[in-house]
Amino acid sequence: MALYSYKNLFVRTILLWGISQTKRSEYKYTYDNNETCIDVKMDVLFTLSNGMEEVTFDGNNFTVKSGDCAKFGEYQAALTLANSNEDFLSFTFNINPDLSVNMSSMFTFAPTEFFPGTPISTTINLLDTGDLKLGSDTQLYQCGSTQRMTLTEELEGTTYTMYMDMFFVQIQAFNINNGTLSPDVFVCSADQMTTVAQETTVTSEPAKPTTEPSASNVTTVGPSNTTTVGPSNMTTKQTPVPTSSPNPSFPPKSRYEVIENFKVCLILEGRFQLKVTYMTKENKSASVIVDIPESSDVTVMGACANGNDTKSILTITPIDEEILSLTFNYEIMNGTSNLVSWTAEVNLTKFPDARESELNHTVSGNPVELSSPKLFYKCEKGGSFSDDSEVLVFMFKEFKVQAFNVEDGRFSENGYDCKEDLGPIPDPENPPMHVFAIKRDNITCIVFKAKIKFNIPYLSNNGVVTKQISLPKNYTLSGDCNTTLNGYYSQKMVINFYNTWEMSMFFTSDVQQSEFWRGYTYRVTKYHISQIQLLYDFDNNLFTDAVDSIVGKNTEAFATNRRLLPTDEDKSYMCNKESTFNIQNGLSMITKELQFQAFKNEYTTAFSAEVECGEEEETYVLLISTGAALGGLLLLVIVAVIVQRKRKRYEQLTY
Repeated sequence: MALYSYKNLFVRTILLWGISQTKRSEYKYTYDNNETCIDVKMDVLFTLSNGMEEVTFDGNNFTVKSGDCAKFGEYQAALTLANSNEDFLSFTFNINPDLSVNMSSMFTFAPTEFFPGTPISTTINLLDTGDLKLGSDTQLYQCGSTQRMTLTEELEGTTYTMYMDMFFVQIQAFNINNGTLSPDVFVCSADQMTTVAQETTVTSEPAKPTTEPSASNVTTVGPSNTTTVGPSNMTTKQTPVPTSSPNPSFPPKSRYEVIENFKVCLILEGRFQLKVTYMTKENKSASVIVDIPESSDVTVMGACANGNDTKSILTITPIDEEILSLTFNYEIMNGTSNLVSWTAEVNLTKFPDARESELNHTVSGNPVELSSPKLFYKCEKGGSFSDDSEVLVFMFKEFKVQAFNVEDGRFSENGYDCKEDLGPIPDPENPPMHVFAIKRDNITCIVFKAKIKFNIPYLSNNGVVTKQISLPKNYTLSGDCNTTLNGYYSQKMVINFYNTWEMSMFFTSDVQQSEFWRGYTYRVTKYHISQIQLLYDFDNNLFTDAVDSIVGKNTEAFATNRRLLPTDEDKSYMCNKESTFNIQNGLSMITKELQFQAFKNEYTTAFSAEVECGEEEETYVLLISTGAALGGLLLLVIVAVIVQRKRKRYEQLTY
């Protein structure tokens, strides 16, 4: 056995060397217009084992069999390769809630083809034990170092394992524009470690004092204002892939309506699938994923709550499909709209290996809390509903539902978001450190470092209160090194987070617009923060006690025409102490360990010599912010009191 292992290692080494001398395998899939939507290029070596024997082969024999492009608003793409033996290698690409991308793999083959003498002639699906992280949905993944994915499964007491060793890898499955791969590259961690080590060896000391932010924590925006996703500590749960439908794509978005008295009174909208687990004739468990048919191919029935009723129901009956019916029961409980149970009837005769002819199962137990009965509930990123048995799993994307108080046949103006859409929420007492870099043609113009949180006043069920919200770890970054504001040459940084939130910051110089645009010779001698703007909404996950009238409401606050923290052109500004900047109407931004530099013109993200804040300067900022915050908060309190008095007066009159 040891002799066999050494021999196999020798063959494997020779084959690895041979592949490295040849052209990489490239697999492309295109839209109907023949423009590339998925591009996978790599040198790859497969090692397949049944525990006793190993077979090694490369990827040159594989060609593209089929695929599924991710269109606008879709979060999954798929690519299937096949060889002359009709073995299938399937890649599924998923966009996570933080906009990062994972690639999962599955290899479908018949063991008798690789291991002669195997008594089992059926095929088997090997699933990967861990997905490959590919950066963000707008990036091109590149990795010169070897990356290994392990795929495994057991069949009739034999465990089959395949190692997929990939190197010189280049992958992009989303947002390929006009067939051109993204210039924004996500470099794998193995290559990043090599690059950092090389830079440490060859980089000389700068001519002036600098402080270099940690490379692993810097989010950089390059040419054309492309966006990159910030660091994330999110984990992804591996979902088993059903054997009968290995790479399902969600059907088109549909809208299902319950109509009573010629009025729409319940609306369900989204892209839906049902995972069905059943017993086969061989007394084994099998799963299949089927699409919920589009609204044009179903009949919708139901009943809506009227008067003091607290229950509503929606039933979807497809026309000649695997699903016979699908019913959802909604109820108002403790002032909240809930999905209390749902039932599916499935025609198992559509699956020849099924032991029974029909499956009728009700999912109940803990109600799924949705929203206020006056508002809608939505979950764009996707999720699922099921019970512990997982006999039925209702899966969704772009999900939106309102089961009560539908007016004029439309969803309410505002609504609740699911937690998946928002992503992780950091503790405001310990906000994460962020380092941002804005570049143009690889030349850095802005570097900004700070822990950031916001003081936001709002109307809660207990009156006007203020809550601190931190800038999270998950975000996208963009910016502009050449723009103007209020007649002066400026630069800006834009951070998008929490689904719909956006913070923008302008840095303005002492160079007038006429000099900048006409190409006059100019030199920036000083710059300052001239504008801070925050676009936000009162998300129910962040403002859990907000009154219904403001939940989900989009709001804007900005401070403009400011001259905050003036700094010399060749210096950076630093203030490690906590500083507060007023924005508007009582809303303020709080920074700690702040350091920034604009109008840089260097290839490095290092800060130049810093100018530290003084007591007077910091106190001045704090006084402005505190005074304005109290003024804005007082205004909100006055409005709340007036509304309350009018409400009491109205109640007295009607009584």
